[in-house]
Amino acid sequence: MPNVATSVDASRLQLAPDLAKPAPYYFLNPLAWIVLLALKAYQVCVPARYKPECRFTPSCSRYMGLAVRKYGVTAGVRLGWHRFRRCVGFGPRGEDWP
Repeated sequence: MPNVATSVDASRLQLAPDLAKPAPYYFLNPLAWIVLLALKAYQVCVPARYKPECRFTPSCSRYMGLAVRKYGVTAGVRLGWHRFRRCVGFGPRGEDWP
């Protein structure tokens, strides 16, 4: 008598289809697209000679882009603005991730 586990035809087995992953927040929100596009335009168009050396590891514009992708437009812009305010003047240096 054949073993039950080996008698099943593998071609008849159907695996459950993979569930589609939800789209990221910034992919769905047009306002997030506008903010991220403006940040990218700033990063590309403003030459490096106009920007001083950044105090933190991700630059302020990169930080804001990461924050918008992670937390959404409102919270991301708020976090980016607070980061920009910390970057100006005398203060700490180093890594600061959203």
